[in-house]
Amino acid sequence: MAPPKKPAQASKVDLHASHVPLSAPINFVGPRTVCYAVANQVCIWDLDADSKTYLPTTAYGITKLCTNVELGLVAFSVGGSFPQVLVYQLKPQKLMFTISDVAELELADLAFSRCGSRLYALARATSKKMCVFSMKTGERLKGCDLELPLRFDKISVYPGHKDHMAVVRGSSVRIIEVTKSFETYITKLQPNSIPVDADISISAFSWTAAGHFIVATRQGLVCTLDGSSGALLHVCQAESPITSISMTRSHLVTSHIGNALNFWSFRPEQLTESPEAFSFASGLADAPSMASAASGGVFKLEKTADLENVGQAKAHGLLGQVACVQVTPDFQNGIVTTAEGEVWSLNLPPQQNQDPLAGRSGEGEEEDMYVRGDQLDMQMLTWFHTHAITDICNLDNDVKVCASADEGGRLRIWEAVRDKDPKGFRMMRFTSCVTSLACDSDGKLLMAGTDSGCIHLLSVSPWTQARVVDTQRISEVGIVKICCCISEDGMSLKVAALLFNNAIAFCNVSLREPKVKMLGFIEPLGAIEDICFHDKDINPEDTVPAKLLVVGTAGEASCLWAVRSPREDYEPHSLEIERDACPVASAKLADKRPDEKPTAVGSQSRKAVVVGFANGAVRSYTPPSSTDKMSKQAVATPLASLVKPDDTQLVSSLRPSTTGAALAVASMDGSVCQIGIGFDETATETVSKTLHNPFNGGATQVISGKDGQVVVSTGGSDGLLVWSAPDSGIRLQPADAEPDEDMFNEETQGGFFELDDTDMTAFPVWVPVDRSPLDGAEEAEEVDQELELSEEALAKRRMMTHEVDQLRKKLRVLIEHNNAAQDLEKLERNEFCVDFEERDAIAAKSKEGCDALRAKIEHENMARQLVRDRLIKEFWDPMREKGCQIASLMSNISVSSYPERIVSEEESTVTKKLHVLRNSEKLEWQMLRGPECPAELRSDLVLEEDSFATGRERYIVNWWPAAGTKAAESRAKQLADAEAEEKRIAQIAKEKAEKEAEKAKDSKDSKDKDKGGGDAKKEDAGGKAGAGEMERGSTVDAIVTMEQDFLYEPFELVTNSRRRLQINLLQSLSAEYRAHFNELFKACQSDKANIMDGIKEKTTRIKAILGELQIDEHVPEPKLQNVEEADSVLKVKDDEIVAEKFISAEEKKKLAEAAAKEEERLRQLRENDAGQRALVQMMGGTLKTKKDLSALEITLDKEPWMDEIPEEDMTEVQKAAYAEYLANEKALMELQDAYRKQLHEELKTLRAGVEDLTVQFEALLKKLHHERFAHDAKFFCQELYCARLQLALLQSVEDSMVKEQAQLDVEAAAGKVKTAESKLAAFSEEVAEAKGQQDDRVRYEKEVSSAQHFRQAFANSALEPNAITALLQLFRKRRDKAAAGAAPHMRASASGSQLLKAGTGLPPYNPFNAAAAGDPYLDLGVPEPKGTSPDAPADDDPKLEDCPEGVDEASFQQMMQLRSEKLAAEAEVAKGAAVLTEMAGLQTHLQKETEEAKVNYDRLERELREHKDLMNRELYDIELLFKLKQGQVEVPQAAVVTDYSDAIVIDQEVVESRNGRITELGKSKVNVLTIIKEFRKKLSLLEWEHSMLAMQTTDLEERTKDVHMLRVTKDLQSLLKGGEEGRNKAESDLLERKIEHLNETTEKKEQALKKQYGIGSHAAKLRKGENLMLEKKLRELQQNVIQREHIRRLRAPAGGGAKPQTGGGGRVEENEGAAKAAQSAFREVRGRQKLMEAAKKHTQEIELLHKELDRLRQRTFPSFVQLHEDRPANPDHTG
Repeated sequence: MAPPKKPAQASKVDLHASHVPLSAPINFVGPRTVCYAVANQVCIWDLDADSKTYLPTTAYGITKLCTNVELGLVAFSVGGSFPQVLVYQLKPQKLMFTISDVAELELADLAFSRCGSRLYALARATSKKMCVFSMKTGERLKGCDLELPLRFDKISVYPGHKDHMAVVRGSSVRIIEVTKSFETYITKLQPNSIPVDADISISAFSWTAAGHFIVATRQGLVCTLDGSSGALLHVCQAESPITSISMTRSHLVTSHIGNALNFWSFRPEQLTESPEAFSFASGLADAPSMASAASGGVFKLEKTADLENVGQAKAHGLLGQVACVQVTPDFQNGIVTTAEGEVWSLNLPPQQNQDPLAGRSGEGEEEDMYVRGDQLDMQMLTWFHTHAITDICNLDNDVKVCASADEGGRLRIWEAVRDKDPKGFRMMRFTSCVTSLACDSDGKLLMAGTDSGCIHLLSVSPWTQARVVDTQRISEVGIVKICCCISEDGMSLKVAALLFNNAIAFCNVSLREPKVKMLGFIEPLGAIEDICFHDKDINPEDTVPAKLLVVGTAGEASCLWAVRSPREDYEPHSLEIERDACPVASAKLADKRPDEKPTAVGSQSRKAVVVGFANGAVRSYTPPSSTDKMSKQAVATPLASLVKPDDTQLVSSLRPSTTGAALAVASMDGSVCQIGIGFDETATETVSKTLHNPFNGGATQVISGKDGQVVVSTGGSDGLLVWSAPDSGIRLQPADAEPDEDMFNEETQGGFFELDDTDMTAFPVWVPVDRSPLDGAEEAEEVDQELELSEEALAKRRMMTHEVDQLRKKLRVLIEHNNAAQDLEKLERNEFCVDFEERDAIAAKSKEGCDALRAKIEHENMARQLVRDRLIKEFWDPMREKGCQIASLMSNISVSSYPERIVSEEESTVTKKLHVLRNSEKLEWQMLRGPECPAELRSDLVLEEDSFATGRERYIVNWWPAAGTKAAESRAKQLADAEAEEKRIAQIAKEKAEKEAEKAKDSKDSKDKDKGGGDAKKEDAGGKAGAGEMERGSTVDAIVTMEQDFLYEPFELVTNSRRRLQINLLQSLSAEYRAHFNELFKACQSDKANIMDGIKEKTTRIKAILGELQIDEHVPEPKLQNVEEADSVLKVKDDEIVAEKFISAEEKKKLAEAAAKEEERLRQLRENDAGQRALVQMMGGTLKTKKDLSALEITLDKEPWMDEIPEEDMTEVQKAAYAEYLANEKALMELQDAYRKQLHEELKTLRAGVEDLTVQFEALLKKLHHERFAHDAKFFCQELYCARLQLALLQSVEDSMVKEQAQLDVEAAAGKVKTAESKLAAFSEEVAEAKGQQDDRVRYEKEVSSAQHFRQAFANSALEPNAITALLQLFRKRRDKAAAGAAPHMRASASGSQLLKAGTGLPPYNPFNAAAAGDPYLDLGVPEPKGTSPDAPADDDPKLEDCPEGVDEASFQQMMQLRSEKLAAEAEVAKGAAVLTEMAGLQTHLQKETEEAKVNYDRLERELREHKDLMNRELYDIELLFKLKQGQVEVPQAAVVTDYSDAIVIDQEVVESRNGRITELGKSKVNVLTIIKEFRKKLSLLEWEHSMLAMQTTDLEERTKDVHMLRVTKDLQSLLKGGEEGRNKAESDLLERKIEHLNETTEKKEQALKKQYGIGSHAAKLRKGENLMLEKKLRELQQNVIQREHIRRLRAPAGGGAKPQTGGGGRVEENEGAAKAAQSAFREVRGRQKLMEAAKKHTQEIELLHKELDRLRQRTFPSFVQLHEDRPANPDHTG
């Protein structure tokens, strides 16, 4: 089905500017002409003239576009399903072809060949294929449709030849080769040379002049592929990842991350296919650097340019990472496209853009490797948004400067017509998506809303210096739409924001100091679609805030709301704005009509509002004024219908003009219409154009100027269009603002501003603050920061603020007075309410919220209850035995039962049938084993177990040898031996236990008798229960079930039917094991119940005893846990509910009334109970008699007189009575003591009994626990067996499916072989027929070219033989081959050898010379151009002037006629030979296809045969399950699952015998080794003695040599002569003299020191005496001062007087500060004096040491210098 079309004039408009996404690389349709899609038109842009022309099309949307420079062709695909490809010729403009059946859903890419003769289409949805079309006929080329294995994204055709191309996807590249053959083409997809599992991502690719395909990855790898075979030739590593590759005339250009531009010389002769390239590409090894010599010298870096620095060198530099670099078709310039949507042109360095055939200029000159910025001369061409555009707005009324935002967070402010500004736009980037824009009426402030909930306030006056002045995060929810209008006083802006959760926020923006002030949110109105201020209703004279128009749905009703914005003086105190501050009016637009859903709203005039609907209608309404509920309102009547329903699709945007005379409407069908509105509200459609792609959402946003003539529209992803009606004559002028170069300074980073608005710390969510009233100073400061209000407004505001403050003060005084009043005069808190309506509203709102919450909880509870009921029905009710546990009474042990489901009647019936079948099989087996079996049936057994099993293999699971077999006899014998051994061991253990019991019995005392009949009975019951349990406690190995008799032996499971039957039987066996354990479990449950009853009785008695003993002690009682009751999972107890139940006031009241009634009933019952009163009066409130009282309950009544009368005053009777009382009291105390002892003994016995019962149950539980493990082992073993059988069944089914699929594949391969053979045979017949025809042509050509035929033609002529010979020579003359060569259109397709000529240094084809390429050959179906016939005269043909002598003209013409016949025959032969060559190539291809089909058929047949053999082998490959002890498994255990497929089982006897033999051999080996050890020990001893003697000999020889070689010196001679004693004596004398000298000097020094010490001691004594004298004088002076002070006080007047002056004998007033300062100065002087003395002393010592040092130095070497000063004998002498 072809996609829909529209008239071409439906999209014809006057485009003033367009900023649409350009493809990378850009499509050139001429050397300096660019072609790209503008909405659904094609723009042709001449870069030199800077002029644009547009080609209107019939397509609704253009998805892919490609161009051809040679022929000026443009091809593009139409959007939608089953897209068509339209091919246009630009000069003249006409539609050439419409190509269909290219793809089903999506076309991946389009590409022309360089010659323009072919168009390549790459489809990726839903089919994955490549198609090739001829641009001469528009038809699909036969044989060129290629199915691709994967989805590829790009196709790149080799510029040198149209038969070679590459398809590229994100992680792989495939080379495709097309070969022309006889009447068809052969298309071959070369194998993938890049590893499939390599972790790469392709970022750039390009063809080279030599025919290589270069691919770059995001990991930095550069791979070079053979353009013909696709082989990987070379891999290297770039310094940084490459983003784009292009070719100049002589060099390779690459752009890298970081905006580096490198120029490389490429040397294809250095390429050799290296085996290491695969390892480099797969990441197994590190590739060599691209610029290093290790890469082989294929690439050499010639020049580099840093575009980042080059861009920053200008005021308006390059922004973003370079995404694509390409060279213009004339190779004069380069085009750079960045990731930020900027397109720049630059000049290529001349040395890197030369013709490789011409010599390089300046070969010997050294060039700078770095390219300067002036050399590139970068100029900006255009820009576009790289993400989908979310909103647009104009900053003036004439659409000269606009702002646009996209999903990538880019905000651009741009000129519609670029004038003096180099770039014409400014950009800011935010981290989050910018969703909406709004601007004030003056174009000075711009607001941007983001999906992170932030409102950014930008100052855009002038627009060249746009900056963010404030950011406010109003919510964590994103913003959908933002709008603004002027406030009622004209001093601020009202801002409204619609959030994603349908909430609406109000803000204020002050115009003097732009700051966003958040006011709050209004209550949710419904599902809101659009908002807009009713700015046409704003009157400067009014003081009423503006209305916000809101459209959306509330339930099933379509609504229009008018929300009055808050006043200027509103202060937020909570998140929600009070309803009184924002009154809401509403109007119902439609009811229960989804097509009438409002989608857009706009302010048309003061009394009219326009609304757009989902059905495409646009109507005008009066502003809402009703405050009634929506359900009570009638549907509003529209004022006028501006656009009828169903004329367009959903209205996405409405923008009335500033004057309200025009309305711009954008719809999702891609149409944008302008509607003129008259004074009488009549609508006239002035312009309606379909510009945007409806398959991508149509037109999403639209704005217009004040008169509505110039429109800016966008479809989101298709860019921006600035247009007007066709032939309107409108010419936009540049903006008035001059560009400011200072805007791009260091702070703005080259015109680029980035803000991370996702930082919650930097921009927190707005929270209202409860502000206190401002005092006078704060109010004055706030007023100074306000706008310049009028004096009157300022005075009113101050007066109102003062009045409010006074009221607040009065109210506060009244509240405080009320708090201090008496209770009778005090008012309650609720009596202070003055706004009863607000109170009732709050109460109603709270009740509504509570009811809603209660309904929600009830709904959730009902849902949970429903889920519970379903779960019970599905999982609980079908269970026959519910699972539960038995918990221990003294430990953490617990045992669970097996849950059992109810066996259906159908399942039980199936089991019975299986039992009948197995009985039949067993009877048949018995018949075959019995004597009555016929002889011919005795061997009718699949497997005979006696032939390979002995019967002692007890480790085989589920094998019980059948009766009558040798295995059964061997198994019986083995079991008997094992049983006898067990009995023997048990007898030994029993005897040993009896001996130990007798010993223990002798050492123990006799047991106490049981007390209490009930206790004895209970213990008896417990003992019996334990004994019964011990009797019932059979092990699982002793279980013999009925299912065991029906099971197959493991060796009999050779068919799938038997396996399936065995699975059912094993499941029944597992069920019997579980049922057996459940019986044990139930018995244990009953035992626990009995034991718990006994324990409870004992604990009851223990509690009674403790009560009698008056001991407060907690006695624990055993209780069943929740897990021990099967139904506990369905019951909820009160203690399990953690949350406290909410009780409403009504419920509390009812509960209180019920409690009061119950208490009154009990009180009346107590008052009127006569029986209780009588019992209290007669028996003290108890029914016990004195006989029933225990000893501790008995009390003696003491007469009162016994305490009143002293004993000595008592009478005899009284004394006797008192003595009797004392005796009774003593007896009672003794009785009570005895009773207490009895109770303690009983208590001890009871506790021991409780402990015994607990231990008894613990033993039972442990036994059950072991039984559970044993049953689990059996049960899991059967389950594992079932799983293995299931796997065998699945393997069998899978093998069958594989076999069927293989058979189908073999049949299909056989069909392919047959088809290929038939095709080859048919074509071989055609070849044979063509060869026969060619043979006829050759014979005819030989005949007409022979001399005999020539002479026969002149046989009847009168010519002489010489003349005939001369004519024969002219007849045989050959034409010049250069002149008669084949036309360029007959060239065949290039082969691999022609494509790549290694070693020549120059490529065979220069793809950069546009005139040298042309079409290599004509495609099939293209008629050959009319040329000269083969017999037409040529320049080198014989002429009449060349006629030999004696030849007349008629004979010459006859010769020429014969020559023409010969030439025609030769041409036919040549043409036939060419056809035969093509047919031979096609025949070879068909033979190859046939051989490949046969090879594939043979392979599939071999695989099928091998699979059948495998199935036959696996038919009797029975898998047995072994159960072995862990210590007997010698296979190394794996981490998770151990593979036992290669393991073997060895019998125990074999192992024991082998171990015995090994032990014997080991002992013999040890004996031999011992003998060897002793012998070697003797040998080692002999060797050691021999070595020792040899060393002694060597030592003696060496000593002899030393004596002989000893050198005799004088010392040695003197030593030998004996003169050494004299020398030693002289030395000792010298030392003695030295000692004497040292003693003398020491004594002198000691005497000098003693003298100094005496002098010091004498001086110290003098100082002490002086100090004592001074101290005595000080005391005398102090005494005198005290006396004088006392006299002065006595002489002073009594009433005080003037302060006595210093002097005159009075006491001097001490100044504490001065005294401290004097003491500090004294300490400082004293310290300084000490330091001076120490320094002087040290100086003297240093001088002495210097002198001693000089003296010692004189002794170290001979010196004749005499010191002039005398040296003292003592170095310490101070002189």
